[in-house]
Amino acid sequence: MSRFLIFLLLSTVMLGCSNQEHSDASKRGRDHMQYYGCGSCHTIPGVPGAHATVGPPLDRMGVHTYIAGTLPNSPQHLASWIQHPQQVHPGTAMPELGVTSMDAHDIAQYLEELR
Repeated sequence: MSRFLIFLLLSTVMLGCSNQEHSDASKRGRDHMQYYGCGSCHTIPGVPGAHATVGPPLDRMGVHTYIAGTLPNSPQHLASWIQHPQQVHPGTAMPELGVTSMDAHDIAQYLEELR
């Protein structure tokens, strides 16, 4: 087998692993949103029972330009906002929920995919 074919095969396998990890984080994020009660305030596609209107709907979060009106939307910023909204925007209505760093990352991953 040529080196090119071996490289192509290994690249395909590695991409498949990366996509699987991405998908697993997203699934965990969806579950975490239910656990932390995010649906008590937000409408969130794919999260059972998340139909509230206290906070903004979280559909299409992956295409929003800003988070909380001022923070540029990126997975890192979104995870920071989820974990510590009062530090990012003091006085915001969004409460500190004790979200762990890993859970915030997974939730951000799920929200990033909402396009």
